[in-house]
Formats: sequence, structure tokens, C-alpha cells
Amino acid sequence: MPRKTLFDKANLKYFFIWLISLLLSGLFKLVGYLNPNVLIINNFLLLLLVFGPALLVTIILVFNKFSNS
Repeated sequence: MPRKTLFDKANLKYFFIWLISLLLSGLFKLVGYLNPNVLIINNFLLLLLVFGPALLVTIILVFNKFSNS
């Protein structure tokens, strides 16, 4: 029986997503450090950034559930 390791081909996409997210967060941190007045976040924008992706994923899952039925 073949053993699964952390670096299988199936898991490489997760490492790629992880690497992209780290690069993006580092880029935003650098831009925020160089221009502190550019990234002013109010409460409404914070709510959109936190709950927007979760709402989008929920809508996609619901549509996939109903389209497969």
C-alpha cells in the first residue's frame, strides 16, 4: 500500500496557495509600512473582508448542492 506524504502531487496545490498567500500578505505589509495613510480600513470594509469570502463560498456550495440534485 503506497504511503501518503506531505509532498505528494495532490498536496502541491495547497503549498502553492500557501506560498501565494504569504507573498501577498508580505506585499501588503510592505505597502502599509511605506504608505501608512493608504490602507485606512473602516468598520464596513473590515466586515466585507471578513465575511465576504465566507458568504461567497456558502453561495457556491448551495448552488452546487441544488444543481447536483
